[in-house]
Amino acid sequence: MPLDYSLLNEAQRKAMEDTEGRVLVLAGAGSGKTRVLTYRVAYLVSELGVDPRNILAITFTNKAIEEMRVRLDGLLGDKNKVWISTFHKLCAMILKRFATRLGYTENFTIYDESDSNRLIAKVLRLKHLDDGPLKDIVKDHISAAKNEGLSPEQYYAQIRGLVKFDSEIYEVFEEYEEELKRSNAMDFDDLLHKAKLLFELHPDVLDLFQNRFRYIHVDEFQDTNSVQFDIVRMLSEKWGNLFVVGDDDQSIYGWRGAKVENILNFDKVYPNAKIHKLLQNYRSTPNILDCANNVIRNNKARHEKELFTVKPSGVKVEYYTAYNDHQEAEWIIENIRSLKRMGYTNKDFAILIRQNSLSRNFESKLSGLGMKYRILGGFKFFDRKEIQDVIAYMRVIYNVKDSEAILRIINFPRRGIGDSSIDRLREYARMRGVDLIDVILNINANDALTGAAKNKVNEFRMLISDLIGNRYMPIHELAEYIVDKAGFEYAYNSTGKEEDENRWQNIVEFIKHVKEFAADNPNAGLAEFLETVSLAPEREEIRDNDAITIATMHSVKGLEFKVVFIAGCEEGIFPSERSKNEDNIEEERRVMYVAVTRAKERLYISSARQRFRFNRVQPMLPSRFMEEAKGGQESKIEELRRKWDAPDYGWRRYDNDFDDMPYSPPKPIEQRRETFAQIPEKPTLPPVKKDLSGFRMGGTVIHKIYGEGTIIMIAGSGADTQATVLFPKLGAKKFMLAVAPLTPKE
Repeated sequence: MPLDYSLLNEAQRKAMEDTEGRVLVLAGAGSGKTRVLTYRVAYLVSELGVDPRNILAITFTNKAIEEMRVRLDGLLGDKNKVWISTFHKLCAMILKRFATRLGYTENFTIYDESDSNRLIAKVLRLKHLDDGPLKDIVKDHISAAKNEGLSPEQYYAQIRGLVKFDSEIYEVFEEYEEELKRSNAMDFDDLLHKAKLLFELHPDVLDLFQNRFRYIHVDEFQDTNSVQFDIVRMLSEKWGNLFVVGDDDQSIYGWRGAKVENILNFDKVYPNAKIHKLLQNYRSTPNILDCANNVIRNNKARHEKELFTVKPSGVKVEYYTAYNDHQEAEWIIENIRSLKRMGYTNKDFAILIRQNSLSRNFESKLSGLGMKYRILGGFKFFDRKEIQDVIAYMRVIYNVKDSEAILRIINFPRRGIGDSSIDRLREYARMRGVDLIDVILNINANDALTGAAKNKVNEFRMLISDLIGNRYMPIHELAEYIVDKAGFEYAYNSTGKEEDENRWQNIVEFIKHVKEFAADNPNAGLAEFLETVSLAPEREEIRDNDAITIATMHSVKGLEFKVVFIAGCEEGIFPSERSKNEDNIEEERRVMYVAVTRAKERLYISSARQRFRFNRVQPMLPSRFMEEAKGGQESKIEELRRKWDAPDYGWRRYDNDFDDMPYSPPKPIEQRRETFAQIPEKPTLPPVKKDLSGFRMGGTVIHKIYGEGTIIMIAGSGADTQATVLFPKLGAKKFMLAVAPLTPKE
């Protein structure tokens, strides 16, 4: 069918027609990047006669896959044989076919985050390491290593002597990898890491897929990590056709390994690369785009570009500074109620926050008014314990070496197998160098357990043997068989607890989902179903769409709303306290840019002068991003100080207007007089002996007790020099520099 190019603007069409070599499309927010990518694929097939089976399109979510597939079906019809995939699905497909080359069997299990965390906790116990501080950091280090394509040894060589607990991290990482291998399992990061390793060790496998995928397209390229870039670089090396679409201004996932340098340096990696810019925005009004452009132009590490639109100017962006966080929430909700009277509906509104903890005020006030809301990025259906339990039975049937799945189900539903018995089974397997399942399946022929404990494990053995014997059932029948044989219904419906009844209903809903999967995929079996579940981390519980959205800024990337409120725009919150260097500040600014560009018609940006944090009321400074959005340059600390010192910016405590906030009544006047009597009118200060020249406005200082802070005001001279220092967790404090235990940070 002929393609209709009337929907493309000139810049989009030029990008579409650039079909050979390496091409980078810098697509600003709301500029129609998916349209360009899909039209380009359709152009290759319809106009240039490229076999669609030789085209690969990679994106990051299942939702994006479905959107791309629907669009290509509309453009190509029956010719749509294009391989559309996420990075993880692509790598899983490759590894399922060639896993034996790396010492795995093709039925390896894919561990999700909860599986990985449990395995790390197990390794920490095995190594007799304190799981307090290590538990929270080891997983991040392992993930970082794999995202860079590094083995435990290679990663240790990089962090040795530079990172706290370096040797412990290496020790746990090494044992974690061995445990995965013994369980014939890979974690989520392994799918990328092992696929790259497969290509490096087996050039014939790489050559096979290079010839299969002659035209490679990558969406959201700014979100790729080092390994992902390496994979597409290797796949495209033979034919040289790599088409990437992204926006460096929307690179906000550095904390999980994304490398903004991939898109910033694309033309350096490929000097002959062609670059196209899509700058016309189809989503927002000019006033909103002015705000976005004002913010992002303060970043230094970026491709220079500025969004524009042909839409009418629209409503001006509204800025508001509340007395406190309660007043801020009330102001936002009152605006929502007012706009609803004008015809807006709940689904048109989004309240965006930098931290999940900021949602409390909005939730309580919306609930009190009976207004529907949803928390985007909340608890996922497939993460629920009862669903994970059923899936664990499926995993054991599919891969009997999956020890984490075995440990999850061995005593659930409860069958009287205690922790001590399980520990003895694990130790018995470890000492003899065999798999846990081997000990269980041969429980009658070994001496791992005796007496009643042995009998209980034998019952579990018979159940597992029965389930394994029926593994070739149709997937929906197998799911029902597992639930029935394992005794899930009795376990949850016999307690009389509402919580357990809800869990049973979730299992019923899960069975329904499996039936729908079977209907949509008539040739798929257990392997395909487990892969789908493992590689769908973004799948969420179905919610009422007629609801106000409360969400973190990271969770709304790719979404849009008619009305957006950006709340909590204060230093220490946004940008966050952890954003100490320029690179981190620039990523925080990109988060602000993403938040602003979610708005279609109306945008509101708010802050509070006081906020309840860390169990106390703290004075807050307005965010530099709020100032930048108004059109000024990058905020200077002097400007913030002047605002702070204004008469209406006092550091007052909360009044009694808010009953749920802490309030300390004043002491009796007699006690106060006694206290005041002890304080001289003006302390006698010693001559200045220390050098005060290193103290300056905006400079960072270190206090022996309070840690690092920023000087926001200096007054006086000589021995009377006073400095007001803002500490992230304590607020502002005043010091006499001549005697205060403060030192400038070099």
